Amino acid sequence: MSGIWRRDLRALKIMTSCDTCLNKCCSQPYDWVYVTAKEIDRLKAASTVSEAEFIVERKNSNTGHVFRTLNLPCCFLDPQTGMCSQYESRPLICRLFPFYPEPLTGDATLLPAQCGVNLQILSSTSSNFGWCLADLQRETTEWLSDIWSEATILR
Repeated sequence: MSGIWRRDLRALKIMTSCDTCLNKCCSQPYDWVYVTAKEIDRLKAASTVSEAEFIVERKNSNTGHVFRTLNLPCCFLDPQTGMCSQYESRPLICRLFPFYPEPLTGDATLLPAQCGVNLQILSSTSSNFGWCLADLQRETTEWLSDIWSEATILR
């Protein structure tokens, strides 16, 4: 049953309207937004913010692995406009929201409550509108590989 569910979640077509959002995806201090070295480099190149200001290392207590994550609430969230100041350079996990890929399991979760009325579930036959996880499968697979190859182990 879980294989069917995963296949259906990957194919679930959504559209978000972030213009009226309260920036729930960027302002939650308890979420882990995993980032790769490539994503960090892209953010450093696109901004004047030092890596030390937006990256924090976090240890997973179950595995002992240390991952690099965004320091939340995100410093790239403009408090005046509520928009991402580095939108074009944002990490994959931000681009995938309201889907959340969990590197520890490889599964993705849909977080519809965070988007509320700003999330639309579309018909799979909708053309030119929306997107699904399957559209970004190659990028997500590479991202997961990078996250794990860059993780360190503390004992």
